[in-house]
Amino acid sequence: MLIGMDLLQNIKSDRVRQRKKQPYKRELFNTISCIVKGYGLSEDFLELLGKTEDYPARKSMELAEVKAKKKFEFPPFCLVSKEEYRLAMTIAGQLNNPYLQFARSAEEILLSAPLYAANPSLGSDELLRYDFATLLLCQRAREELAGLEKRVKQLQTFIANVEESV
Repeated sequence: MLIGMDLLQNIKSDRVRQRKKQPYKRELFNTISCIVKGYGLSEDFLELLGKTEDYPARKSMELAEVKAKKKFEFPPFCLVSKEEYRLAMTIAGQLNNPYLQFARSAEEILLSAPLYAANPSLGSDELLRYDFATLLLCQRAREELAGLEKRVKQLQTFIANVEESV
């Protein structure tokens, strides 16, 4: 009977260890619905979802100071109206990307798709620390710098060819 008690005790302790509390993980819907409710977004916001490719415009890229992430406190759960629920579900359906869960404002919801398209390998620490507009400008500056480096190499090659022929 002693062996049976040890086995029963082992099973119970294993189950207790397996049921350790897991940290609360914020669901995507909760994040989006809190932003929809907090910023008072309406159906008009959906029209902006497809127009985010040129935001901020590549031509008018002004390198400003690094913007920190906006502080937006999310409640554990967000109670929304039927219209807000529909809007949040539509946003989640149209902008299905992993960066969306790190958005903290309506602007960041809009920028999540172009940012993900520009650099899908950003880590969660960067997404939580910096504003999406700053991250997108940084990525575009990197792309522009890479283009300039390529052009400089072409010009150096051209100059070397001219000097050799003289």
